[in-house]
Amino acid sequence: MRPLSALFSLAAFAAVIFGIALVPISRPAPPQERKVKLAVLVVFDQMRGDFLARWRPLFGKNGFARLQRDGAWFTHCYYPYATTTTGPGHASMLTGACPDTHGIVNNTWMEKGTLVYCATEEPYQFVPKREPTPEPKPEGEGKISGSGSPKRLLSETVGDVLKEATGGWAKVFGLSLKDRSAILTTGQRPDGAYWFSNGVFGTSTYYTEKIHDTGAVAPWVEAFNDSKLANYWYGKDWTRLRLDVDYTRWSGPDDVRGEGRGDGQGITFPHPTTGGKDKRGPAYYQALANSPFGNDLLLEFAKKCITEEGLGTHDVPDLLVVSFSSNDLIGHTWGPDSQEVLDVTLRSDVVMAKLLAFLDAAVGEGQYLLAVTADHGVCPLPEVSQKGIAPDAARVSIKTLQAEIDAYLTKLFPTVKPASGKSARWVDGVQFPWVYLNPQVVKASGQTREAVASEVAKFLVPEAKERVSGERKHVARAFTRADLAGPIPDYDPIAVCVKRSYYPSRSGDVYLLLKPYSIPSGSPATHGTPYNYDRHVPLLVYGPGIRGGVRDESITPQVIASIFAKALNIRLPKDAAFPVPETLD
Repeated sequence: MRPLSALFSLAAFAAVIFGIALVPISRPAPPQERKVKLAVLVVFDQMRGDFLARWRPLFGKNGFARLQRDGAWFTHCYYPYATTTTGPGHASMLTGACPDTHGIVNNTWMEKGTLVYCATEEPYQFVPKREPTPEPKPEGEGKISGSGSPKRLLSETVGDVLKEATGGWAKVFGLSLKDRSAILTTGQRPDGAYWFSNGVFGTSTYYTEKIHDTGAVAPWVEAFNDSKLANYWYGKDWTRLRLDVDYTRWSGPDDVRGEGRGDGQGITFPHPTTGGKDKRGPAYYQALANSPFGNDLLLEFAKKCITEEGLGTHDVPDLLVVSFSSNDLIGHTWGPDSQEVLDVTLRSDVVMAKLLAFLDAAVGEGQYLLAVTADHGVCPLPEVSQKGIAPDAARVSIKTLQAEIDAYLTKLFPTVKPASGKSARWVDGVQFPWVYLNPQVVKASGQTREAVASEVAKFLVPEAKERVSGERKHVARAFTRADLAGPIPDYDPIAVCVKRSYYPSRSGDVYLLLKPYSIPSGSPATHGTPYNYDRHVPLLVYGPGIRGGVRDESITPQVIASIFAKALNIRLPKDAAFPVPETLD
């Protein structure tokens, strides 16, 4: 096997990725009595692990501070895999598994030359059918057909097990602005997976026809949409929540080089929420999601779900997942060190306080278990890193890097045009961080897939000391499928994380890792690496029998599956690999 070479020492990597490389251990037996009436998982998309400590003095006493004080606050919680994006994160929390097992290797990947999205499938369509436009997909991911489906998730979730254990009587719901965030947490047969698209909350025909045989959303969802609450914020500027807080002191200046403008929202406060249009429409709804008002809307939808479905009031326990997406959209636009991210975090604290108060009243204090986490962290803006921690931080054009790989392979191997007459490009596509080779061109060249992948890895990260130019000077490491199929030494935490993100039929031919604090060009800020700023997330667990205070043991978000299973008195999902933390057991 080719050595897993690095452009700089493993010691340097360890300094950047400080965290854990956990080894899954045997699963404990479930308890014999039910502890709670309702288990609630709250996800704040892209809430990095340091945010709750960094801005703790600014929180009110009834939101995050209540959970930090009266619940278990795990400050060393890291995802144990490399591709830290929304799909894998949400797929991991309640399966208790990693992408190498549950199969969600990224938000998108390629299968047999076709672009695949983690949470949609043909022939399913969005419901309600009055939806006038296609559901928006993440920028740069190409055309995706079909609508929501959990079929690409290969592991069962806590929701699946709960349904089985209660004969289907338990209610399971997943709610979010993003489809994948509602779908991948709930499993194969929830009572509802609802997401926001162009002004309404809806689902897909997978759920309404395949599972419930109704063809329509639940009546309370229809009533919520008919209330037009989503239109309330049109023309209402997003201003700073706290006039008593010096935002510059806590998060830096309002105008930072590298920040984006959002959806007609501008770089600095106040931010309009019209989407730059003179009437409500798709641009407004995208601007709404890209502001804290998107979280406010989802909170009201979640409260409606709890009330109308009677969650936590049945003879069997229920499960609710609420994933707040606006934090992620805002972070991608203005970066994690922005006043905007500070403000949405402060507003998330208010959201949390309102949700806790609502659960106290609707379910009863001491009757529910609640966990708060994130699906991934985020890398600082390169322009911010360049002034301090990483002077060489860069925005890397993956399109240019792909062209450099193509040019190198064309020069290295004599090729002929494939019989199909299609493009003779060596690289079929890059779904970062995976490079997918064109199988027809590889075959026409007379080379093996493994040999070509090995040459790509050598080109990206030369074995010998040589002058590296172009975009590849920002590449730190490259792994081939052969590298990842073989044994990985425990002393190489980067490689361990990458292997846990590798699923053979869905991953590409070469995994490329950029140097720390460098990111692919596209959005102003992003994530998706094994570095600690992307893997580190908060974990707060609150409920009956849980002693309050800080926990300093190293854990992963996947322990939520074990924590919930124990509290619900059900067996663990079959692929759950991370046990209840010792300080909770």
